[in-house]
Amino acid sequence: MSDASSEARPGDIDRERIICVVARDVLSLEHQAAREPRLTDMLWRGRWLILACVLACGVLAAIYSLLAREWYAADVVVAPAGVKSAQALPSQLAGGGLGLLSGLAGLALGGPHTAEPLGVLRSRGFARQFIEEQGLLHVLLADKWNARTGHWKESDPRKQPDVRDAIDYFTKNIMQVIEDKKTGLITVRVQWTDPAAAALWADKIVERINDQMRNRALAEAEGNVAFLQKELAETSVIEVKQAVAKLLENELQKVMAARGDRQYAFRVVDAAEVPKHRAWPRRRVVVAVGMLLGGLVGALWALFRERRRSSAMIR
Repeated sequence: MSDASSEARPGDIDRERIICVVARDVLSLEHQAAREPRLTDMLWRGRWLILACVLACGVLAAIYSLLAREWYAADVVVAPAGVKSAQALPSQLAGGGLGLLSGLAGLALGGPHTAEPLGVLRSRGFARQFIEEQGLLHVLLADKWNARTGHWKESDPRKQPDVRDAIDYFTKNIMQVIEDKKTGLITVRVQWTDPAAAALWADKIVERINDQMRNRALAEAEGNVAFLQKELAETSVIEVKQAVAKLLENELQKVMAARGDRQYAFRVVDAAEVPKHRAWPRRRVVVAVGMLLGGLVGALWALFRERRRSSAMIR
């Protein structure tokens, strides 16, 4: 009987209690997590704040786009014409001191080069010459020039702007040279507040670089002609005379090409036209970006406010 009574009854198992010991910190963390709102809930509660930020930033962006200074862009598309150079002589004329003469004369025996005119176009020296020739110092720095008195607004001579400041402004904000590696075409872009002036300056820049490279090649070719004529008169070796005469003929061809070709370095593919529409500001883009930034600021503000509110309630 004792064995039978000692056996567990089926109902006794149901009446057993299971006791779990849980740390107080764990309970508090679970309670806190349960009370913290979700991200979507916090954003929804702050929807009016977000909407107000979007509208405010959109209005400010619209006001800026209406009051901002309007800029126009004029483009000139050119193709490198290449600097004319003497063609390589036949191999049978390579001897007889031709290499020495060409080295002394500094003659270029090879194909055309486009890196030099492109480098000159982007140089600060070219920008300086263009600004001085066109008289653009006071035009580019008009905000620092007092047209009524004819003096700089800054009275201190050490702080007054000069042509170096105009060059920096011109190279960074006005002129841009865009090279297309696939087609080889080059776009000279000029941005200014006056559309007619932007188109005029773009055409003048291409004209100026062509004249500068043409004059440089002409001076070099005329110097080579003078040198070769002197060598031709002094030498008595028939082979050298023939080689010098061939070089002299090529240099004379370069002189004639430089004098007769106005588009020496770059040939105009598409001349500049007075732009009809402004390049900046793009009002729709400015307003859209402003509203996007307003929404981001509003969302961060709403999340921060809800976080502080929930933290205060937990405490």
